Amino acid sequence: MSALSDFMKKRNNISEILLVSDLDGTMMNRENDVSAQNKEALEEFMSLGGRFAVCSGRVIGSSEWMKVPVNTPSILHNGGSIYDYNTREILWSLPMESTVRDVIADLFAHFPEMAWTVYTAREHYVLHHNAWSDWLSSIEGCRPAKINCSLSDITDPILKFVVPASSEEIDEARDYLDRKYQKEKEEGRLNFSYNVSLPTLFEFTGVRSDKSAALRELAKMCQVSMDDIIYMGDNMNDMTALKAAGCAVVPESGLETVRKIADYITVDQDEHIMVDVLRELKKGLNKNAAAKKK
Repeated sequence: MSALSDFMKKRNNISEILLVSDLDGTMMNRENDVSAQNKEALEEFMSLGGRFAVCSGRVIGSSEWMKVPVNTPSILHNGGSIYDYNTREILWSLPMESTVRDVIADLFAHFPEMAWTVYTAREHYVLHHNAWSDWLSSIEGCRPAKINCSLSDITDPILKFVVPASSEEIDEARDYLDRKYQKEKEEGRLNFSYNVSLPTLFEFTGVRSDKSAALRELAKMCQVSMDDIIYMGDNMNDMTALKAAGCAVVPESGLETVRKIADYITVDQDEHIMVDVLRELKKGLNKNAAAKKK
């Protein structure tokens, strides 16, 4: 019996589950799309009473562009906000501390040719436009509110910032940060975190905002136990949420480090993971039903 089938042992139906999934590298394929097969499986999952939410580093405009069927408020900005697609309301947010503006200004001064991109709850802004910022807009499916702007143009609280760049440029910026903030990191005083979420995308969030913190907040909103949550993710920024959820699902194409903590390893991201997950959940329910008849 698979871990997903086993997960259903204590449950009578799919309506008892909250399924939460990362997008890039998980629900999305390598063409940066959610396949028709995945969407159909999600629709079936929800028709059976299941609740589904997204948990992504993407923002409102970008995630809406994906047209992923959801029936539950979803986590955006890598845990920086929870958004209700039905009412179009931001239900919860956890902005970075205001001092992060000094960090962004310092990075921009040291690496002025990199496409530093800053996100608020509803908008994003590009401090320096280049081919990489165009690449980011193309995979996000939405354009920034302003390009080649200054930090003073951004008046709303900042939820996260990123820089799309070559892996060599990202390594250089990360080395600079590691050196400059070594003492603060060692002493636990650093008020932001940073990680490479894609080979060409360097992301920064508040130290208190990660996917697991937002997942716990979402669980409270939905009045569901963390044990009843299935979380699907593929990358390092999914690790805390995978560990916090009742069942951790990782695609075969996920990072090796992430696969090691999985309760269930599903198919490659190009092979329609939701189809596989739904099949295993239904298999578990069928076994429960058969056992009750005995």
